[in-house]
Amino acid sequence: METVPERRPTEAWDLVSRVVMLSRRGAPRVALLAALDQARTSLRREPHRDVRRTLTWVLGAVERGEESDAIVDTALRVAARDLEEGPR
Repeated sequence: METVPERRPTEAWDLVSRVVMLSRRGAPRVALLAALDQARTSLRREPHRDVRRTLTWVLGAVERGEESDAIVDTALRVAARDLEEGPR
């Protein structure tokens, strides 16, 4: 019997977007770390290689504090577009 809940196709993107939002709003470090961990866990199950690569870069940029709003927003748009095309 499968006990793992079904994963939505946009779960990783949703979670990474939440990390970006928390970072931009200056959320407490503990909340940001929890969100980062949850997003990383979801990325491990992301079947789309390009989406996984792009979102991993976004998480790394947020973690290092190197995220530029324009670059991160562009990366999220690229990942969203790739999700619409489906796994490769």
